[in-house]
Amino acid sequence: MWILLAICSAASLGLANIAHKRLLDNYLPGVGVLGAGSVLTRLTCAVVVLAVVGWPSDAPLLAVGIGLVSGVSLGAGLAFLFLGLKLGEASRAVAVSQTYPILVALLALLFLGERVALPQWAAIGLVIGGAALISVEGWGRRLLQLTPGLGALFASSVGLGLAFFLADFVLQDLTPWEVFGLQELGMAPVFAIFGRPDNWRRLFRGIRTPGGFWTFLIGEGILPQLAIILFVWSFSIGPVALAAALLATRPLFVFVVGTLLSWRTLGLLQESLKPSALAVKFAGIGAIVAGTVVLALSG
Repeated sequence: MWILLAICSAASLGLANIAHKRLLDNYLPGVGVLGAGSVLTRLTCAVVVLAVVGWPSDAPLLAVGIGLVSGVSLGAGLAFLFLGLKLGEASRAVAVSQTYPILVALLALLFLGERVALPQWAAIGLVIGGAALISVEGWGRRLLQLTPGLGALFASSVGLGLAFFLADFVLQDLTPWEVFGLQELGMAPVFAIFGRPDNWRRLFRGIRTPGGFWTFLIGEGILPQLAIILFVWSFSIGPVALAAALLATRPLFVFVVGTLLSWRTLGLLQESLKPSALAVKFAGIGAIVAGTVVLALSG
């Protein structure tokens, strides 16, 4: 069950990232504008969820604090990912940000006592290797030309990995819905950094069109929240190290959907369709899928 939840979470977040890329390329002029919009969606979701399930007043104060810190870390990871999406192709940016399974596995091994067998380490290595391969933008003389915003994407990976680990750490004291609500609340201060008046004006100007409004509503208001509750739920019933590795299948969904949307007949994205670029992405995705299959069979 936890495997299915993790894969569905990866698919939801992958589609959200494609929507984020389209927003940044067509409707919202800058990462700060998208970040300002995230303040609205995160606060709204946090208020609704915590109003329904209640504030976890019976839980240890430390657990509540860690839940909020998990949200801060998750917000930072997503903010850095927004920057990577603005600078480069969605499929490459998302793939590089998915190198966090090794961090989650190490933290789970050291602090949670989870056991990671040798085949599972090999599978995690395949996932990470596939993500690293996708970050290369060409062959031959251009072999060392990496995707733009690489530093921001690795920072995104650290933020996401720490958020996943902390979420799993507090699930023994909090329900998945409480963790989800606290994470949404914790993300709000991170994105509030972008809440300058000019960003708000650009945001409302960008979503006045039907295309901008629906892309924002679905891509930022629905899909990310669905993905977060699904991965918190998967952590609550499965090993965090392996569930986090399955979440790294997100580049598969971004690659397939992003490539389809980039064909000339649609032209909704600007992913590279050159044979060499597709070959690199295909090889990286193959490694990610192979690692996922091993994890699924050993889970």
